[in-house]
Amino acid sequence: MIYLSGEKAEQFHTDNTAIALGKFDGIHLGHQMLIDGIIKEKQKGRKALIFTFVFSQSEGGFKKQIYTSEEKTYYFAKMGIDMLLEFPFTKEFAAMSPEDFVLHYLVKQLGVRSVYVGSDFHFGKGRSGNIALLKALGEQYHFEVSVFDKKTYDGKVISSTYIRDMIEAQFRMANAMLGNPYFVYGTVVHGNHLGHTIGFPTINQLIPKQKLIPAFGVYASRVLIDGTYYKGISNLGKKPTVKGNHQVGLETYILDFHGDLYDKELQTELLFFIRPEEKFDGIDALKEQIQLDIQCMLEESDSWIKD
Repeated sequence: MIYLSGEKAEQFHTDNTAIALGKFDGIHLGHQMLIDGIIKEKQKGRKALIFTFVFSQSEGGFKKQIYTSEEKTYYFAKMGIDMLLEFPFTKEFAAMSPEDFVLHYLVKQLGVRSVYVGSDFHFGKGRSGNIALLKALGEQYHFEVSVFDKKTYDGKVISSTYIRDMIEAQFRMANAMLGNPYFVYGTVVHGNHLGHTIGFPTINQLIPKQKLIPAFGVYASRVLIDGTYYKGISNLGKKPTVKGNHQVGLETYILDFHGDLYDKELQTELLFFIRPEEKFDGIDALKEQIQLDIQCMLEESDSWIKD
């Protein structure tokens, strides 16, 4: 998959594209309807392209991300997307008229043949462009426009903002709206190797500072290794039982797996919250609690973990 951001995205040219437009922060159930649409367009020989925006801190739009750019690239590639373009949302870009945006970027630069958007999509200066204008421009420049109503969950419209709140407050609900479990994707790094000494070897993944994370604590999880999911128990936090000041990380004990995973890029999905992170008086107390965590995970895992 081609991934470009910043100036490289602005200068990129291609043709015969099916484009999904939006922020795509959480890649939630609503986003997935658009993605499914452009994936189907590949049957017509078109290229499936995600066109999204990056808000800089200086522009006042910076927020921690549900998924980082690296995670999005990995996720979109798995879904079958051909290209991901992240455009910087600068003052100059924001000042562009809706007509100029469509003509310059979608038509001339990306050779658009079809566009997929949500029903509340607005574009151009002051968000002055709407669905009616987009359809009119589609007729003028010969591209199709597909519009999808907002997806709802439990009577509420699914949005990245709502999911952000639920990630921190009601994690299971956040996962339900995401459509797939919240995950961390990153390199397995060396930890302090305490797990090996107590019979629970773990993998460690650092959490990027720009990533939005749920509450510190222990989660039932699963890890994708060479195409196979393995059940696990993950601790998200700063390892309070271990002396020292630690960066926020994800430490996972993987059940029924033996092998060297250091320096591998892995996807670790958090399925549901088990308990808050806590500091134990000693190793024996920690080992006993890990056994209880595993039991809790196994009792409920059948409905959450599928191969």
